[in-house]
Amino acid sequence: MRRTIAVLSAIALVLGLAPASQASEWDRVQAWETASVLRVVDGDTVIVRDDATNQRQRIRLLGINAPEIDTAIKGGQCGGAQAKAELESILPVGSRLRLASVDQNSKGSNNRPQRVALLFNPATNQYDLDVAWAMAERGWGIWFTVAREAAMSQKYRDVIADAQLRQVGIWQPNLCGELEQPDANIELRISRAPGGKANDEWVEVRNIGATDVDITDWLLRDSGNQGWFRFPGGSVLTPGEYRVVHTGVGTPGTPNPRDLYAGHTGRIYPEPGREPNLVGDGAYLLDRYGNYRFWRQYPCTNECDQIPHAGAIQIDDFSLGKKRGAARAATQWVRFINRGTEQICLDGYRVVSGTSTYRIKPGTCLPAGGTWSLRVGNGVDTESVAFMNRNAPVFWLSSSIRLISDREQTVFERFW
Repeated sequence: MRRTIAVLSAIALVLGLAPASQASEWDRVQAWETASVLRVVDGDTVIVRDDATNQRQRIRLLGINAPEIDTAIKGGQCGGAQAKAELESILPVGSRLRLASVDQNSKGSNNRPQRVALLFNPATNQYDLDVAWAMAERGWGIWFTVAREAAMSQKYRDVIADAQLRQVGIWQPNLCGELEQPDANIELRISRAPGGKANDEWVEVRNIGATDVDITDWLLRDSGNQGWFRFPGGSVLTPGEYRVVHTGVGTPGTPNPRDLYAGHTGRIYPEPGREPNLVGDGAYLLDRYGNYRFWRQYPCTNECDQIPHAGAIQIDDFSLGKKRGAARAATQWVRFINRGTEQICLDGYRVVSGTSTYRIKPGTCLPAGGTWSLRVGNGVDTESVAFMNRNAPVFWLSSSIRLISDREQTVFERFW
């Protein structure tokens, strides 16, 4: 049903109208100002004059993050000029806007008010064209959420996913340069670290294709403009090879040869919120020309891909342990098996039982027919066995064990 609405919405928008089927989502925000457009700054920022106060305001559109333009201070990004031109075509000087948000005091970086911008439509005599939705439909923005202003985020996520499939706007793989290494096939995994340190959070970049891929000078980024990392020279991934980019500070190649560090002091990937107030983020891999080549967004939505490895990864057996305390913890374990025909990697996934969580480490892959076990007690990890290093029992406190992907999908669950 949602897919049908999205298609009809796209058709309506091409005609210049925001779809009436989306009106219920607008109901979750409130109109605070009406204004006229003075100037478009870039693909997600516009300067307006407030009707009530006659003051100039620099408005940041909610829902998307458009590529940056060239300025006197810093260079722009691939697609920045095109995104600005597209927004100028949607919002010529003098355009009438209604500005809405959940919180009237909501502000982003540089103290810019954050708003849903609804353009006045002379045909209906209403403010019924969502400007950010129009930009997202044309492919000129990454999905960007703000927790306190997430009422419309599901709507933007859906239309951006459609633009990605159609490869329009920034999702054109050769928008800003030749399509180098066209056979490249890269998968990204995101491991968050709620309550943990910056280096407990990482993004894995793995070559799942059949040919070598040189990602030297390729850029890894998040949905905002903070999680940037450029791969150093010699970053050649053979088939199956990967790199792990930790958010924090560290020495490349330590403690593991594949470890790299983005150099940030804090974590950048937020915990997800569920529909309808969808909150999340994404990891994006851009080639050296600045083209968006691969990405991974979380959480999954109703329009998400099917459950990964459906039917292949299963819980083969588990033990609730014996005795009490540390002795019971030492005898609690769960064993996963790959019943598929190809290798499956669980990097970035997590095992959850009740309130206890174990985040699976990079390089945890099961060959066809292979197993991987997680033990609650203490020990030294191997390729096929990991330890939670707990002295207290875990599994018996709950009624199930779940394997959850980095996109918040329950891959498999076993009850007792």
